[in-house]
Amino acid sequence: MRAVVLAAGKGTRMCEITDDIPKPMVEVGGRPMLWHVLRALAGAGVQDAAVIVGYMADSIRNYFGTGENVGLKLSYFTQEIQDGTGRAAEPAREYLSGGPFFFTFGDILTKAKAYVEMAGVFDQSPTDLLLAVRRVDDPYRGGAVYTDGDRVTEIVEKPPKGSSRTDLISAGIFIASPVFFDYTSRLELSERGEYELPDAIRMMIESGLDVRAFELVSYWRDVGTPEDLIGAGRDALELDGLVEEE
Repeated sequence: MRAVVLAAGKGTRMCEITDDIPKPMVEVGGRPMLWHVLRALAGAGVQDAAVIVGYMADSIRNYFGTGENVGLKLSYFTQEIQDGTGRAAEPAREYLSGGPFFFTFGDILTKAKAYVEMAGVFDQSPTDLLLAVRRVDDPYRGGAVYTDGDRVTEIVEKPPKGSSRTDLISAGIFIASPVFFDYTSRLELSERGEYELPDAIRMMIESGLDVRAFELVSYWRDVGTPEDLIGAGRDALELDGLVEEE
């Protein structure tokens, strides 16, 4: 199974930290966040990955090259305009057309175990999209996910604090079939002036496609702010590394 990793954005919530470096290249435990993401995918058996670059793309290409330092064969695709995550993977559409693929972000830290478990569930029960979710006190910081059993029925992006009737949040990782691109290509700009990924998943649900949830219980962290970065650094020390080394 191939993978696509979004690494095009600046990461404005990181403030001055990303003035001179793209967010995925910010270090956690002495390595760029993107290194941890790619190593986890490699540890799960992924051999080929597309990296979507944009802001300060050369720093990513120069560091990772063809991917030998992370155990993957990497291909790079450029998101020319950083106008949201919804259509960010479009440049890699043909590359990912051969079958199901992992989709994740360059600032979502988890271990190979999570990808292995997701792939196992998908292999046993193939679906149009298998969305990783986490239980939180309040999903106001991300996509609030509503389910009926393991079937995803609704996603609400960044709902007002305290308004959600679910404790599930999108973990920013999923396995999708290439039909996913039939919906990202139809996205319209949101009120924020961006193409929103949850809108594409919502359209898949409304069209009757099979979108299911996978509850991720192993290590996971979304590094969105300087405070999250501090927490991730602490994780790297306490866990003796964020990825399983061979």
